[in-house]
Amino acid sequence: MSQVASMRVLSCRMRSSVGKPCLTTRLQQTATTRNPRHALLQSRTGDSNASFHRNQSTLSTAARRQQSTAMNASTIRGQQQVATQQSLFNQMGGSLHSFLLKPRTVPVPRWISPQHYTVTLSEVCGHASFILVAVSYAMDDFLELRIIAVAGSAAMLFFTYFHPHGRVLWLPFKWNLLFIAINSYRIGNVYAKRLQAEKLPAELMKIRDDHFYVLDPVDFYKLVHLGRRETFKPGDLVVAQGNMNRFIRLVVDGELKVLRDGYSTYSLEEGNFVSEAGLHAGLLLPGGVESCCTIVAAETTHTLCWDRTELMDFLRREKATRSALKAALSWDIVRKLKWQRGMLAEHKIENPEQWTQKRNEQNFHRYASILQNMLYHPQYLRERKKELTKYRMVHHIDDEHHRMALKACGWTPEEFEVGYKDGQEELDEEDEMKHGLLWRIQDFYLRVFDRAT
Repeated sequence: MSQVASMRVLSCRMRSSVGKPCLTTRLQQTATTRNPRHALLQSRTGDSNASFHRNQSTLSTAARRQQSTAMNASTIRGQQQVATQQSLFNQMGGSLHSFLLKPRTVPVPRWISPQHYTVTLSEVCGHASFILVAVSYAMDDFLELRIIAVAGSAAMLFFTYFHPHGRVLWLPFKWNLLFIAINSYRIGNVYAKRLQAEKLPAELMKIRDDHFYVLDPVDFYKLVHLGRRETFKPGDLVVAQGNMNRFIRLVVDGELKVLRDGYSTYSLEEGNFVSEAGLHAGLLLPGGVESCCTIVAAETTHTLCWDRTELMDFLRREKATRSALKAALSWDIVRKLKWQRGMLAEHKIENPEQWTQKRNEQNFHRYASILQNMLYHPQYLRERKKELTKYRMVHHIDDEHHRMALKACGWTPEEFEVGYKDGQEELDEEDEMKHGLLWRIQDFYLRVFDRAT
């Protein structure tokens, strides 16, 4: 019962308080009644605040109107400029159209023909296009061929767009645009490579002028760009006898000593190749080849180094570079032989018999290493038997040494002739697996788009 009574009292109090101002409001009203000046100050402050807000609203509205007006004016000016440019373009196109399609009389002497012949400049462009294409086929230089072909395709663009019948021939027009784009890219690629070739370091330019003059400067640049620079200090080991070596090197400057079983057989100087392994005979061996000697630096020596597999892939794509490099390598072999004969003639070799024996052992070991590499790639062995025979002729590898090398590799002459041996480890499939989709796409791009011509 007490709870019910308290609830009724609380309800009555709430009904009595409805419509009455709160305590803070009553105090403010009392203060205002007692202080009229304070009330006047509050009213003036409220009026000034309302006037300030009205002015701010008016200013913001005016600013928005000005901004909108400026945007509309800029839009109108832009539209007017576009319309003006389009009008000028239409006028130029119309004047060019009438200029190219205007009939012109060909001054033919009457003793040749009494008839009057007329021709338009559009037809002249059409005839010039076919003439230029025919001339391009007669060019020996591929760069000149492409430049003339671009000129012929450009002339055909005028003929197909400003056709005498009055309609644009879009099909040949688009195809000729594609031909121009392809040939222009190839032309630009050639000039870009020539510019890069001119920026090679002075020592590499000297190597090219002295030893690789048969190579085009662009081909030499691509060959250098494929490799990397190395520096060996006196006494540094370049490659050890009996170890697998997957690199081919070129001596840029300095001197390397070649040792067979610790006995010096010859030296390698500027322009000499290191571990070329039959490349001069056309043997493009991938992977590693067992070294037949130890090579150390006699002084500070700088070399260019290529990965053998990458270099062989490059030479398979670049046939012109491969032919020129084979010529340079052949001359390198001749220089090495002349150096050895000169050492013998000048009596700089203390024991000629031992020196000759070590040279023969080195020569035989080199051939066995080349043969071993080829036996690991049966498909390549079947394709390159002629090049291997050529190598044997150059380096005097007779049938007896050939059989000895086969025996050292675990093959018989009959298995060699067939090109296959049961249980022989083959690296052809492994190499194919390493060449994934990305490598094939890159190889296709280099073959089609990254050639010098």
